[in-house]
Amino acid sequence: MRTLTLTTPLTHGPGVDRAQRILTNRGYFVGSIDGVFGELTGRACVDAKYSLGYAAKNVKPSYGTDLEAFLSGKKKPTPAMRIRARQRSKKVALGSAALKVAREYVGMKEDPPGSNKVMFSEWYGVVGPWCAMFLTYCMVQAGSKTFAKGTRYAYCPYILTDARQNRGMTIVQNDDARSGDIVLYSWNHDGVANHVGLVTTPPNGGISFIALEGNTAVGADSDGGEVMIRQRHIKDVIAFVRVVK
Repeated sequence: MRTLTLTTPLTHGPGVDRAQRILTNRGYFVGSIDGVFGELTGRACVDAKYSLGYAAKNVKPSYGTDLEAFLSGKKKPTPAMRIRARQRSKKVALGSAALKVAREYVGMKEDPPGSNKVMFSEWYGVVGPWCAMFLTYCMVQAGSKTFAKGTRYAYCPYILTDARQNRGMTIVQNDDARSGDIVLYSWNHDGVANHVGLVTTPPNGGISFIALEGNTAVGADSDGGEVMIRQRHIKDVIAFVRVVK
């Protein structure tokens, strides 16, 4: 098979569809299977190669015969790959671990619509807007001690306040944001944080990025009732936050 990678215009076709399905089955790809090799597919390839133990120079956003063979089990990782994979699994940052948890719930919706009744609000113990409760659930499952069921956090402004005071998390500059960092939004640009998510693909100096968020929808950014992957703009960000414990 030919190697698939990010191109302009974007590569599309049955080969990309096949790659997305295999990456989805292994838990690396969380977008819609659309047969288009975009940023999400490239990121899934990077995550897969990193987890499999590829050498750093070969961890690139591309999909080819070798990667498919490793993912399908037709080819076994080399001893060096297994060593790197073990070492990397011990160094997973809290944000990355939380993002892995979050990816399992993409597509989950509150039921009935508009009720705020969803497993994350029920787990936290408060039935209400649940974007922060979704984040808290993912962070707690990842092992964070900064977030706690029922007490920290159900309210976006409190996350921002504690990050500014370095209480288990810290503000990072836009250009330093990375996958797994928290992103807080202020839709009215008035200094008030009113929505939160996890960065999946950072801006890297650009004006847009991709995030995974709870309680959102197209046309209802802060109260849409679904866990979704969203493309966002830097202008709406009040802060990127990195959890350190």
